[in-house]
Amino acid sequence: MNRFAYSIFCDDIRYEVNNKSSYIGIMGNLMYIPTFPAVLPKLCVSVTANTTHDHPFESLQFKGTLGETVLFDVALEKEQLEQMHEQAANQIDDAKGLSAQAMFVLSPLHIQEPGKIKISVIADGVDLECNGMQISPAPEGMQII
Repeated sequence: MNRFAYSIFCDDIRYEVNNKSSYIGIMGNLMYIPTFPAVLPKLCVSVTANTTHDHPFESLQFKGTLGETVLFDVALEKEQLEQMHEQAANQIDDAKGLSAQAMFVLSPLHIQEPGKIKISVIADGVDLECNGMQISPAPEGMQII
């Protein structure tokens, strides 16, 4: 397993008992907006980075941008990552790898024009490819509810 990252876009993330999360209204990688500018009351993003046991993260940064606007930018340092890896090793038998996850709530999200929410995950100085979300005008005649 090589290092990789992925993101999930949704309407809401709810924290449940027993360390569970519910993702409400999961979206694909394309969102249609009827008119611009627009305001979304809430958009949630969960970003996960994965690596192997023998190549743990020493630094990790999660960054989301929409055009020139920085939506979030969070960096985890070596000590934080070591603590996360140690906790996981003590709690998960025979884990296949190590992961770090961050969840972001963008509320409200102002969208001035079509564009792309770009998700960057920088692991030890290397940009891991991660999916984003394209925001486009709705095709003529398409009903958006």
